[in-house]
Amino acid sequence: MYGDRAKPVRRAEIINFDEKGKPLIESGGVAGAVHAQPKAVPKPAPKSTVAPAAPSPKPAEQAKPAAKPKQSAPYAVKNPASAKEVSHALAVGTVGSMVDQMKAAAHAKGGMLSIQDLDAMQVEFAAKAKDMQKQLESAFVDYADARERMQFDQERDDPFYRLLVKAISSHFKEQPSRKSPSRRMLPGFFIAVDMLLGPDVVSSHQERCRSIIARLREDSGDDSFDWEMFYVERDALTVSLDAQVLIAAQFKDYDRRMNWFLTIVNSNLAPIDSTMSEGEQRWELAEPAFRRFMDGLLSSLRKVLSSDKGRERLVKRHGQENVAAALQVLKRLVTG
Repeated sequence: MYGDRAKPVRRAEIINFDEKGKPLIESGGVAGAVHAQPKAVPKPAPKSTVAPAAPSPKPAEQAKPAAKPKQSAPYAVKNPASAKEVSHALAVGTVGSMVDQMKAAAHAKGGMLSIQDLDAMQVEFAAKAKDMQKQLESAFVDYADARERMQFDQERDDPFYRLLVKAISSHFKEQPSRKSPSRRMLPGFFIAVDMLLGPDVVSSHQERCRSIIARLREDSGDDSFDWEMFYVERDALTVSLDAQVLIAAQFKDYDRRMNWFLTIVNSNLAPIDSTMSEGEQRWELAEPAFRRFMDGLLSSLRKVLSSDKGRERLVKRHGQENVAAALQVLKRLVTG
């Protein structure tokens, strides 16, 4: 009378919650006998808690297979550049699918699930995990691609970045190598500029450039406006020089800042596509190409600082310390 068949019976329970959060407990039927050591039960979702059943005095009648749960609609991401939206959609879709399957199986068995039932579901969940991995990989690739496209859109639509890129655009026509820059570095370059100048300065330069373009469009008419007009405009050159002084001054600790810049750029290279050559696909920014890139970016600053009048003008606008640091960096770019 004290053997295994006389052990007390535990019943599984399905616990739901009403609108006010009050628990509603429904008793389930008797689960089938279990003679093996129970396995760990997957943690259920908050809205449906399943308690595992214990050994029974008599094996219960084999239950009919659970009805196949209704598949949740695949998640849809409206904006792949939104990391918050992507992660939310994946979390809701994944948890919802698991909960739906467990609830459907419980209802099909009279509100009761045994450990064997949960083990069988765990096998199904493991199979679905492979498909889920593909969805995650696809979502993150879409997010990365959208992020890179957004950076390139800045170059096309933001006059301040166009102004900076114009100074080094001729280098992008060369064959990619350790000694030449590549357009693949632009996303990382934009990120570095934002960090070097700070959001307030970048925003100020953007507004100055937009005001210049608005004036040029008004003077010449929208149909006659050309970007070359903007590049050679005196006020636009002043904006470019102001940015160049501040960027150069940030490289006063040359070696440390150069390594930082290389890391930022190489961690944010534009994605590889089928139109790129093998050299472009393998390209990474190295020190020789960095020095050439920076020398081109700061070419107008070098020219202005070569004259006494130019140095005096920039000292008045940016202070002696920034100008001295910029001169030191320009020299280091030549000497290596």
